[in-house]
Amino acid sequence: MKKTAHYAMAMLLVPWLSCTNNPVQNLANPPMEKGEKARMILPPVKDTTLQSGRKNIYLAGHRNQPGFFIERYIFPPGYKGMPHVHNSDLYVTILSGSANIVLDKVFDTTIKSMAYGPGSFVLIKADQPHYEWFTEECTMQVTGIGPNETYYLPDSETKK
Repeated sequence: MKKTAHYAMAMLLVPWLSCTNNPVQNLANPPMEKGEKARMILPPVKDTTLQSGRKNIYLAGHRNQPGFFIERYIFPPGYKGMPHVHNSDLYVTILSGSANIVLDKVFDTTIKSMAYGPGSFVLIKADQPHYEWFTEECTMQVTGIGPNETYYLPDSETKK
């Protein structure tokens, strides 16, 4: 059965590929000038810029819906994310800039913390209290399985 399905797929794809104006190999390697970088291609979705200056870019799926999602956030310098938890795991990659992410519920930007820079990966487990702050603009990519909700901790739990 599997072999038949592969043959059927090949019979459908071969004519389609030969009829397109842009063969797959040319799409994967567009002609570029030396030193030129490929443009970032984003899906046609409505992005959100919050009053705080944080920008949300929804790449695939949505955290409030069931299933896999990928989102990017651009945080301005000075942004602070107060202590909160999520109901499922989040996988965070820092793409540019840096982020101070602390896995604790007491908000304190004066503690010695590690600033995660480009390429850093942080796993935030479900129900793990955490907060973040930014001293420079930071682009962060977050992936996970939705629905993923954010629950801010009460002030009585976040003070020293």
